[in-house]
This record gives sequence, C-alpha cells and structure tokens, in this order.
Amino acid sequence: MQNFHNSKSKYLLALHSCSESFGIAIKDTENPEKIIKSEIFNLGRSLSKKLFSCIETILPREFWKQIIRISVAKGPGSFTSTRLTISMARTIAQQIDCSLDSISSFHLMAPRLYKDLDKNQILNPFWITDVLPRRGIVAGKYQLVKIHKESNFHEFSEIFSPQLISNEKQINPSIKASNNVEKDIISLINFSQYCQKLKVQSNWKTTLPIYPTSPIDNQKYK
Repeated sequence: MQNFHNSKSKYLLALHSCSESFGIAIKDTENPEKIIKSEIFNLGRSLSKKLFSCIETILPREFWKQIIRISVAKGPGSFTSTRLTISMARTIAQQIDCSLDSISSFHLMAPRLYKDLDKNQILNPFWITDVLPRRGIVAGKYQLVKIHKESNFHEFSEIFSPQLISNEKQINPSIKASNNVEKDIISLINFSQYCQKLKVQSNWKTTLPIYPTSPIDNQKYK
C-alpha cells in the first residue's frame, strides 16, 4: 500500500465507536487512487486509555494538522464509547479548524440492511430497530435516495432519527440493527467524502451523541 504519510497529503478521518469495536479510517484526498486505509480495534472498555494511540497507529499525530474533514458515528450504541470518540473528534476539529460531520450508526447500517427487504419494498421507507438494555426499543426510519456509482456511496435520507418508541407494532417494515464496523467505517468515510465534494460546512459545536431517554409516540412518523 502506498505511504499515506507525506507533507502534501490532505486527509479525511472517520471514527466509529458505537459498539465494542473501535473503527478508524483515513483517505488521502490528494491520492488519485483514493485508497482507504482502515483498522478495527477490539477494545471494549479500554477505549478511554487507548483512543489517542489507536488513531496514531493509522495516522501519526504530526500529520493531524493535515486533516481537512472528520466524520464520526454518533450512536445509538455504547454511550460511553460514543461520547469519548465524539469528544475527541470535537477537540481535533476545534484545534485544526476543520469540518466535523456526524451521522447515526443506524444511518450507516442502512446501505447494508436495506438489501434484506423484499424487492418490492427496497425503494420504500423502512425502519431499523434495536433493544437498548433497561430502556426499550429504539428505532430510526430510512429511505434510499440515490446510489452514486462513481464512489459507490449509497445516499439515504434519515426520515426519523433513532429514538425510543412507544408502540413497536406501528413499525413496518423493520430490520434489526446489526453491527459491522468493518463495513460501516468505510461507509462513514465515504459519507465524509460526499460532504467534502458538496463543500458542506459542519461545525464541531453541533455534534452530540445520540442518547435516547424517553419513548416518543411514533404514530406521527408513519
């Protein structure tokens, strides 16, 4: 693989820690081949001690000033890990003055999971659901907008961001959430590249973790 570390590189950085695994990916926008370098760390509760060192494994700190955009998964998932990673991303973005994009972990799953729908439902809205221990069912609603063939980026709209719901029977069709950080970290950095192409300005101050606390009457979101 080509050496990513040079003074002319401009990097996109993606961080995903909504599960027990911590995913990192970088892409050098100056590299015509647009190679993505990614790595998954199975850290569990030790993320707080190894967060910096994991990022440095894939991109040494002396090159962080060359990051032009960061993207982060904001949950739902492990709240502690997600909060740590978002805090880290906000700090870096503030220090080097770059855009910070955020997207829900369910939104990242949508390009994988929608293929499990019946063929006659693929273009229609669908729900992704999961059980949060001691809190209940969390769900988000999604729909395919467009497949960008040049980058293989699957653009989905998030009709209803992940929230605790009051009536599971109203959710149909639905797919159970399934973590696959290896694939979702690639979707995350492709999302970042898509935002960069559109010149989206994302302020680090608006990026916060998703932490559903109270059930919402989902009747109006049908």
